[in-house]
Amino acid sequence: MNHQEKEKALWEEIMEDLRVQGNVAAYGFETYISQLTLKKDTGTKLILEYPAGMLVEWVESYYAADITMSASRVLQAARELEFVQAAIDEAPQSPPAPQAAPTTFSPVVSKKTQSRKKTQGKAKYDSGLNPDLTFDNFVVGSNSEFAVAAARAVVNAPSSMYNPLFIHGASGLGKTHLLCAIGNAMREKDENVRVQYVTSEDFTNTYIDAISRKGDALSNFRSKYRKADVLLIDDIQFLSQKDKTQEEFFHTFNALFASGKQIVLASDCPAADISRLDDRLTSRFEQGLTVALTVPDLETRIAILRQKRRMWKGNLISDEVLEYLAKNITKSVRRLEGALIRLATFASFAQKKPTVMEARLQLRDMLQEDKNVADISISDIQNLVAQEFKIRVADINGRRRTANVAHPRQIAMYLARKHTQSSLQDIGAAFGGRDHGTVIHATKTIEDKMGYDASLTEIINRLSAQFA
Repeated sequence: MNHQEKEKALWEEIMEDLRVQGNVAAYGFETYISQLTLKKDTGTKLILEYPAGMLVEWVESYYAADITMSASRVLQAARELEFVQAAIDEAPQSPPAPQAAPTTFSPVVSKKTQSRKKTQGKAKYDSGLNPDLTFDNFVVGSNSEFAVAAARAVVNAPSSMYNPLFIHGASGLGKTHLLCAIGNAMREKDENVRVQYVTSEDFTNTYIDAISRKGDALSNFRSKYRKADVLLIDDIQFLSQKDKTQEEFFHTFNALFASGKQIVLASDCPAADISRLDDRLTSRFEQGLTVALTVPDLETRIAILRQKRRMWKGNLISDEVLEYLAKNITKSVRRLEGALIRLATFASFAQKKPTVMEARLQLRDMLQEDKNVADISISDIQNLVAQEFKIRVADINGRRRTANVAHPRQIAMYLARKHTQSSLQDIGAAFGGRDHGTVIHATKTIEDKMGYDASLTEIINRLSAQFA
């Protein structure tokens, strides 16, 4: 078997593992994963080629962790990933992307996917929906129960009561997920229903492009949105101050509403709080039902993380670490999922379950951006110092005074004094019941040594950087 055949066989094994174990929906597999080829396995890195036109940033963000995990299982060793674009003459032949309004999810479509969509009558237009965002994988909690119930009611009886449905909430709480869930459920219920999802930014840009062109561009733009049976508009707050676009959307809204079509809007704030929004639009947005998505409680955040872990079929992240994430990343579900992806990748590379302390170190930048992150604890410092000097935490807290234990103990006391709000008495108590004088002595000893011991200073700075 030559080099190319080996790489091809290895990639087929990895893809098979992805099919069985991974968290990649059929759409994502056909649209993205099947377009990749394994160029080379260097022993530490898998070099994957992607065809020209593929949105590789999307693959790296949403599928790299799953590919890494599958590669680790197949090879029984960790590999990093590197994505390189294939030469034009080597790129797999793929049908051109739809020429409708630009959306996030239209890089390369495989022939199999395109063929299936044509048979279902769904390839006549680009709905803009992410097919992976459904009601089935939306975790419902007290923060979202009413909003989800309203969304399902819209699916069951479009434009009967809740028209428009206006969903508002801070970034990362699931508004886009709910919009797409509505659209996907509508299309599953009736494949001929015309659903159109668009962000207000894309709506604005496409409108500007249409009015700058001659011919039928503007009429085609209007037809695209006014022929929709269900119009889903995301980030509607970005219509603020765009007077011409607001005027155009006002007429689009009226045309759809008068025809009995369903309209669903999402915003980061209530309609009345959108600055410089035409009063006519505000009144229309408020004439239906307004629901809010709020920050999920601890139990819901844990449930979200556990669901993601089940979907990935991975066991490298413990319940203890999941609970730590849920307690310390509270404001955004998107950020919570991003933290889990990062930890899962770290666990795959390290081939072990990360501890809570390792999770803190790996995610320190994300945790710093969340004001609810817990302060560093004395226990965290003791664990870190014990790992650094390859001793037990019990030794640090014990009565032994040998140099290989006493020196790390003093460093741990110094760091506890510097990086926690604990009193001298509390620090002493945490180190085996020592008094505050011992803590003062340890702190002064380390400070004095740092004045002439460059290696100690380097250790202190490196450990301190973990808490910065």
